[in-house]
Amino acid sequence: MSTKPSISLIVAAYNEEALIGQCLRSASFCNELVVVDSFSTDRTVEIARQCGARVFQHEFTDYVRQKQMALDRATGEWVLLLDADEQATWELGREIESVVAQPGAADGYRIRRVLYHLRHFYTRPVYRDRPVRLFRRERGHIGGRDPHDKVVVAGRAGELRSPLLHFSYRDVADHVATINRFTTRAAAETEPSAFTALRMVGNPIWRFFNFYILRGGFLEGGPGLYAAMTAAFYVFLKYAKLYERRLSGRRPR
Repeated sequence: MSTKPSISLIVAAYNEEALIGQCLRSASFCNELVVVDSFSTDRTVEIARQCGARVFQHEFTDYVRQKQMALDRATGEWVLLLDADEQATWELGREIESVVAQPGAADGYRIRRVLYHLRHFYTRPVYRDRPVRLFRRERGHIGGRDPHDKVVVAGRAGELRSPLLHFSYRDVADHVATINRFTTRAAAETEPSAFTALRMVGNPIWRFFNFYILRGGFLEGGPGLYAAMTAAFYVFLKYAKLYERRLSGRRPR
């Protein structure tokens, strides 16, 4: 008699009491819930334990290492990675249960993320997020460059049809704060060059054109314009911070 492959959910969290419960409950099809918490000062740990999660606390280093710590503590044959502000849909849970039980299953699977912001679900490809989030534990690790971590799979990757939902920002102010935080970390991982000032102008223009025209942001109305503008602002701010570093390295005349 065959048994179903075990699935571990891994989550890295910090002060996510508003969303962590919904995240963990959405993954009720998983056999194990693992949370690595960066010493939250709210009820994140309490809520996670109430949901049945094994909680480990570790001082925040960076997103890549924090999620790798969670992966290192998982025991399932398969691993599903969710951020604390994400939720698996009912359809996604059923699809995951089905696909991991197939004899010819791939080593990892990409899952489309649908962002909810400004009371709007971005269902068109304005945000083309299809990261690998489901994978065989023995075939994957967390890589990427902080703050943009990613699952790296040694083997074949497929794609699931059902999406997960991403409740990333409470409001515009929270979005701006996230952009500021992420661009600081992204700029720290990059070295400025003689072309930094040019990229500070050209890259945001291209990003806006890509999001608003090529990806069809104009079809989304106001939310599409907002998505294109904030995507361009992210790139501008990253290169502005690199440009500041380049200037600070010069000696005053």
